[in-house]
Amino acid sequence: MTEPSSNTEPKQDPKQAPQQENEADLHWSKLKERGSMLGIEVLVFVHKYLGNWVFKVILFPVMVYFYLTGDVARKSIHHYLNNMYLHKNNTQLTQGQLFRKGFKVFYNFGLSIVDKFDAWLGKVNIEDIDIKNDDAYQALINANGAVIFSAHLGNMEVCRAIFSTGENKRKLNVITYNEHTPSFNNFLKKVNQDAAINFIHINDFGPADSIQLKQKIEDGEAIVIFADRTSVNNPDSVYNVPFIGENAPFAKGPFALASIMDCKVFLMFCLKEEGRYSAYVEEFAEPTKVKRKERNEYFSSLATKYAQRLEFYCRKEPYQWFNFFSFWQKKK
Repeated sequence: MTEPSSNTEPKQDPKQAPQQENEADLHWSKLKERGSMLGIEVLVFVHKYLGNWVFKVILFPVMVYFYLTGDVARKSIHHYLNNMYLHKNNTQLTQGQLFRKGFKVFYNFGLSIVDKFDAWLGKVNIEDIDIKNDDAYQALINANGAVIFSAHLGNMEVCRAIFSTGENKRKLNVITYNEHTPSFNNFLKKVNQDAAINFIHINDFGPADSIQLKQKIEDGEAIVIFADRTSVNNPDSVYNVPFIGENAPFAKGPFALASIMDCKVFLMFCLKEEGRYSAYVEEFAEPTKVKRKERNEYFSSLATKYAQRLEFYCRKEPYQWFNFFSFWQKKK
């Protein structure tokens, strides 16, 4: 069929079925949630009452199922791992290597569920965490309110142990965007209502949200932003910056928000290394007054810096970055 001219409407063949949107092209927030809260509750029950060994035995076939049936997630993880290996070693992984390494990411994601609930149940204490970059950590502790950039790398929930007791106690406010997230977070709240994490769900960021977050900063609390997700309502509001061998879209919003908060900005990632947790803390940006005409360039530089540091930590623990969608592809 030839392309219609500008003043004509395309005629659809009545025998031709309407094209369905390819899942791989969808924005991450539009992908259907797989699994259920009931399944998570069963896994938590097994871990709590039957022990870690039984949990791992049951988890293995569950993650095999999700790996084999999750076409978009599997291919997305393969893309990420191929990029990582190609960028580092200048050679591609074989299909067999991709399959084994890809499943390792899935299985680690399953294991991270246990870490999340151990953290929420208070089973993880600050003594269980190796604090890296002590100077940056002390700066974070001493900051009167802070923005913390993190990512879906490792297990940020574990870091609640750092802020849950003693003189360092403060509330962490985690910004969430996904419509599926509240049900999971509400379940976490049922596990331990006193956990030092407050989830703030934002659909469409506006002045009221800015005022609310600014007040939390002034109260000495910390705002945690997972900056490896593009906006739900403004998916095209991104900076395309280098990330593991390709340009990737990073949302403008987190970097603009950090500037509005007018406070110190930190990076924090919690990785599991040789069976222990390591909390990596970095000073990322100082509060800076930026002229309107210079803001775009400044925010772009922050996005580039964030992507570089995220890549650095992904290289440290490549099987702990849990992004099960086509990260480099432009989403619809």
